[in-house]
Amino acid sequence: MFPKILIAAPQHESKNYCWDVWAERVNSLTYPNYDVFISDNSPTKDNLKIIKSKGFNVKHTPSNKKGLLHTINDSHNACRNYALTNNYEYILHLETDIIPPFDVIERLLNHKRKICSGLYDLFHGKKRKLMVQIPEDYDRSIRGYRTVGYAEERESNFFDGKIKKVYHAGIGCILIHTSVLKQFPFRVVEGIDFHSDTWFANDCYMYNIPIYVDTSLMCEHLNSTWLSVKEEVLNFKG
Repeated sequence: MFPKILIAAPQHESKNYCWDVWAERVNSLTYPNYDVFISDNSPTKDNLKIIKSKGFNVKHTPSNKKGLLHTINDSHNACRNYALTNNYEYILHLETDIIPPFDVIERLLNHKRKICSGLYDLFHGKKRKLMVQIPEDYDRSIRGYRTVGYAEERESNFFDGKIKKVYHAGIGCILIHTSVLKQFPFRVVEGIDFHSDTWFANDCYMYNIPIYVDTSLMCEHLNSTWLSVKEEVLNFKG
């Protein structure tokens, strides 16, 4: 039996520039047992028609009066709630500007970890770097956010194609067993300018849930860059 997987992500109309590329890839994955759910937080419900046209389940998540961080976090939790309510074994949280390999689910499942991520880049131009933060020694009595460096200074040794334990790998392409989701929701903290992924890594650390990354699994990140949006999408090699 193939585990029942939910591919889920927040969406906003500002990411429609790469929506067709993402949707085509998601609909072409080689894994045989998955569904797709999108939590759209665009200002109106007009974007729902575009999402439904791809055969995806979708819910409109209204803007949160507390601001953007809370709005996006509400979408993350809509994905979490859908996975738990509908009894999926895993969620592949896949941001809608990240294009994974066709066999991404099989490769992440094969590691038999509760949390396992693929690789993708952050930032733009010369500042582009892989979204991986390596764990160090921490004082577990500190119940707050801790600053952790990125892994770029160790890339030649760290990214060797093997699976590695990390502190943080983002939630752009991450397979999470729903037993983890049952332990705590996605969250943000009032007055602190960090997104849900930062607090997810922090909470996993505090709950002693290791995060792993497959250093052989590279995704394309079609975020807006110093290239034009059009060039970014056209340059995607697939």
